Amino acid sequence: MKTIAIVSRKGGAGKTTLAVHLAVAASIKGKQTAIIDRDPQASAAGWGDSRASDTPAVVSAQAARLPKVLETAIIAGADLAIIDTAPHSETAALAAIRAADLILIPCRLAILDLRAISDTIDLVNLTKKTATVVLNAVPSRGALADEAIEAIKEGWLSHLSG
Repeated sequence: MKTIAIVSRKGGAGKTTLAVHLAVAASIKGKQTAIIDRDPQASAAGWGDSRASDTPAVVSAQAARLPKVLETAIIAGADLAIIDTAPHSETAALAAIRAADLILIPCRLAILDLRAISDTIDLVNLTKKTATVVLNAVPSRGALADEAIEAIKEGWLSHLSG
């Protein structure tokens, strides 16, 4: 089973939206998919409760339960687990990062959001893993996305060397 952790220390970055969309896309492609909702707001779990479909499965779990929940997903035959993390819990974010094969850091184009990803990068660096930034709410026209990509590259590189 592959595991994706969606991590951002900033609230409102689009973690849950990204988790839900990736899980639905994987389910459409025939992958047995589970969303593990680690956020106390339980937005992904609420989304799952409101749907008629049982797929993707959504499980709300505390940080200490993450290894057991992932083990249960493997036993149940899941192909993919997507961990939706809470914004302000360093311990829970680290647990998700350590468990993941792929780490995604969602970020909106606002300058405060772009600056906030450094906290998440610090956590990723602690585990000696790599992550990919996913830009959210990008306008289809204009140069904002290109500017954000350059800012992320410059910030990430300077953050790694600092």
